[in-house]
Amino acid sequence: MTVSADVGFWSGSLSYAPVYAPGGLEVSIGTGPDANGISWIWQTIDGWDSPDVVGQVIQRSADHGGWPASQFYAPRVITVTVMASAPTQALRDTARAVFQQVIPPGISPNDLAVLTYNEPVPKQALVRRSGRITEQKPTLTDVIFTANLVAPDPRKYSAQPKSSTAYIAATSAGGGLVVPFTVPFTLDPGTPPGVMTVTNAGTFETRPVITLKGPLTAPKISNVTYGMTVPFSQVTLGATDVLTVDMDARAASLNGSYRTADLSSAWWVLEPGANILELGSASAGSGASFTCSWSDSWM
Repeated sequence: MTVSADVGFWSGSLSYAPVYAPGGLEVSIGTGPDANGISWIWQTIDGWDSPDVVGQVIQRSADHGGWPASQFYAPRVITVTVMASAPTQALRDTARAVFQQVIPPGISPNDLAVLTYNEPVPKQALVRRSGRITEQKPTLTDVIFTANLVAPDPRKYSAQPKSSTAYIAATSAGGGLVVPFTVPFTLDPGTPPGVMTVTNAGTFETRPVITLKGPLTAPKISNVTYGMTVPFSQVTLGATDVLTVDMDARAASLNGSYRTADLSSAWWVLEPGANILELGSASAGSGASFTCSWSDSWM
């Protein structure tokens, strides 16, 4: 028989890398005293369960019921309550300054902090402030923060990103082949060149970044499992060229310069479970490859 018990909150952290602090700022929560002797403790984290949705049902004209318009997840709104317990009043004020700094207001679109929550499967969200950070000071050495945060991307991502690389076989005119044994025979085909299986271990679609390295002519990247392809029929990569394709932004760059995909492109995502990806091209040279970088995703 398992006896239920209150084991408290999981550990976690808030981290941010402003330009004035090249080493970054971090508040490590639930892991014991930091370098200043300050202990950070979760009290509550609300909004980690599910984001809201946006959309509506449109009333039918002169009829009962409505028409279901498209509906999508809204940005995730999170409220955290964190207590800092310091050895002295001066270090309590240090904790106050650090906590105010570690959650940015979002001056630019990418001005975001990383909120990590170490559940049995640790997850992360990119957040910034939504409103003010309030403080309560129950003692001269303790302070309790309440911060409203917003994650523009409502997904929760795996704390450890993943990456997989496949090489595409060089294409050439070739010549004859003499088979030095008698058929029939059986060979293990293995994984064909330019093909990989990528697994999203989460429960919601995630959007990878694909990196192609030449030599390649007219490359196209496909999620074979779902029959979707993004071709670049007007692009040629030399041996040192790199084409980076962001499936979230639906944009690509060749050596840092913007490149457009074909208008026929079907931009794809990594659905939960196994996804078979394939790199095709009109021709390829030795060393041509593609790399898929992603993080498992939950909602």
